[in-house]
Amino acid sequence: MKLKDKTITLFLGILLALNMAACRKAVEVSSPGNSLIGADVFNDPKTATAVMTGIYNNFNTSPSFADGTSGISTLMGTASDEMKNYYPSVSANQFYTNNLTTTPSSYFWPQLFQNVYVANAVIEGAGKSAALSADVKQQVLGEAYFTRAFLNFYLTNLYGDIPLPTSTDYPINNTLRRVPQTDVYKAIIADLLQAQSKLTEDYKDNQNAVTGEKIRPNKVAATALLARVYLYSGDYRDAEIQASAVIGDAGYSLVTDLNKVFLKNSDEAIWQLAPVSPIITNTLDGYTFILTTTPGVNSHVSLLPYILNAFEAGDNRMSDWIGLYKRGSTSYYFPYKYRVSQTSVPTTEYLMVLRLAELYLIRAEARVQLEESNAVDDLNVIRNRAGLADYIGPTDNASLLAAIFHERQVELFSEWGHRWFDLKRAGNLDAVMGVPGGVCAAKGGTWKSTAALLPIPLTEILSNSNLTQNPGYN
Repeated sequence: MKLKDKTITLFLGILLALNMAACRKAVEVSSPGNSLIGADVFNDPKTATAVMTGIYNNFNTSPSFADGTSGISTLMGTASDEMKNYYPSVSANQFYTNNLTTTPSSYFWPQLFQNVYVANAVIEGAGKSAALSADVKQQVLGEAYFTRAFLNFYLTNLYGDIPLPTSTDYPINNTLRRVPQTDVYKAIIADLLQAQSKLTEDYKDNQNAVTGEKIRPNKVAATALLARVYLYSGDYRDAEIQASAVIGDAGYSLVTDLNKVFLKNSDEAIWQLAPVSPIITNTLDGYTFILTTTPGVNSHVSLLPYILNAFEAGDNRMSDWIGLYKRGSTSYYFPYKYRVSQTSVPTTEYLMVLRLAELYLIRAEARVQLEESNAVDDLNVIRNRAGLADYIGPTDNASLLAAIFHERQVELFSEWGHRWFDLKRAGNLDAVMGVPGGVCAAKGGTWKSTAALLPIPLTEILSNSNLTQNPGYN
């Protein structure tokens, strides 16, 4: 039976159900049990598109990977030196004290692999479809390759070596072994190159018409993520090339008013997530981070002194992107990049996923590694936008890299786990978290170097005998 328009709603519900099914075999991710992710879906551009937009909605629905309460920005922000956790749940406290265990099993692994499954279903189904127009097929396939790359990027940076399912054959997927991270990066790069070749620079709405809404990834989003992946994998020349392509695109520019950077469809935005429940809040990060009462169950994080002390005098990001809530004589600081905490109609903010400022910092870092003399120019672009003077410190490579990582700390704080990943990439995680009296101890934990990687949930180990646990976890 051919699926009608009402299938879009039904399919989105199934995507949400997949995300809720945390107890399932995460790499296996059973098929929904009928043909909803089958040939019929890809006979209609509306339902084929709904598969991809459903993934983005899934990212932005609580609980999910990008959920303000249990998402990557919050949990990895509390795991690092950015945020203090007040939420009483076991898992939230385990992240905060860097004392994760293999249970509970609901971290990020199941959610991310469930969405990998859907991306694989799109690649298989749209690729075989004779009913979709060439334009729609290219768009949907490009988004699927991009999304699979995006998911695998976070999986490998959270867990290290990971399985790489590339089909919907779940019995095979459930026997996959972990692949070395170097090979994971190769697969991610291959997917992003596919995405680049299929996507255009136009943004598309859910009817596949050109739009100004930046809520479906385009070719520039694929290029931006590719620049980041090249940087992380040590291919600095290609990181510079891809970052330069984005920076040179006239369709994007840094927003000079820091108060307007995170507005929906801002000039700086490359890809954003629209709210699933705009009558509740614009972004789940704004809902979680903005303090209107003493931190506790509902507003459960505040900024730690480490990030507050990282800002230089005169840095406008300190005044514009950090909020203050006072209760008696106690001051609580919080991320204030998003200004809408609860209901706001019409919607004014979308959740930022990729933005131009990161590309300047990617290119700066790549150019230092390539020993190019103009590396400091990109660093100064970001400093000047924040109201700071040009960098005047030492210009040896080690000093410049330290300055760039510092700039990333104050520019990208509370966004998508950047600080945690940067500490790992720079080899500074042990030094920051583990020194006597360091961050982990101050948070009530005991640091172990093995905490650099998250544990694979025990349920997944039990489901797949070929899956091995990360060191340091029983």
